[in-house]
Amino acid sequence: MVTRRPPRTLPGTDALLLQKFFLIIYLGMVVVILALSIATAALLGAQAQEGQLPWPIVQWAVTTPLGTLAVALVGGLAVGLPLLWARRVSPVATSPVDVTELPVPAWPRPLPPWRRPGGPTPAEYWLGRGRRQRVLSLLSLALAGLLMFGSFAAYGAVSWYVLTHLPNCSGPRCPPTYNQLQGPPIVIGFTIAFLGQYLRVRRVERRCGIWFRAPFTLGDFTCYVRRPGVTPEAAAAALARYTRDMERPAACGAVVSALFFVPFVLMLIALILLTIWLPTQWMPA
Repeated sequence: MVTRRPPRTLPGTDALLLQKFFLIIYLGMVVVILALSIATAALLGAQAQEGQLPWPIVQWAVTTPLGTLAVALVGGLAVGLPLLWARRVSPVATSPVDVTELPVPAWPRPLPPWRRPGGPTPAEYWLGRGRRQRVLSLLSLALAGLLMFGSFAAYGAVSWYVLTHLPNCSGPRCPPTYNQLQGPPIVIGFTIAFLGQYLRVRRVERRCGIWFRAPFTLGDFTCYVRRPGVTPEAAAAALARYTRDMERPAACGAVVSALFFVPFVLMLIALILLTIWLPTQWMPA
């Protein structure tokens, strides 16, 4: 019989169990925000006789609970799938240490790689060792910085436009705000990404025959304990494909993360623009 979870007598803290705890918190946030958005949509539906949008399908999507749920799920997938793929291609850990036969005080703490004994310097960690590798790493960091700066600059510009062009209206014949369109997709997207990370780490544990352990109450993946019958060589060889090679600069991962973060910002911008454009199309009854 294969033991799926580590025994309670194992030293340290189950890192995957802590991930599950935070995943439950994310799922609770999704339920609460969806409930509030659906209630807001039901309220807008009750006020539909005061006005409507010129497109029946859009009117259904923003004024009915089922339509709001559909928009939240579609937007959440659009936000979450790029983040999910980024989690999938990113390494689970950086040089995890086998602590099967070590007492807890001797376990490595969750320190940056350059602060570990025998680890690389900060320049080697981010840029690599050779001159050619460092030039490519600097170009990669510049590209990642431009992508991130451009994304946040676009988001800031849209936010400023919203703040300066909000309609000054009060009374029963004012258009709805449709703010319920923004929150659910973002929270659902982050939940999908976190769920993907949890499932991937659990799969890595089973395929490699290990259990990730944390010396403190924070769920890092610095340490692991081998399951009974798994040799150190077999665990290290199986885990190598899921960890980041210290010879590869971290700048490469920065570009990948920036590329997968851009769709998230674009979806956020699209939702904000949608919430300020729909009221301009609202037709009073």
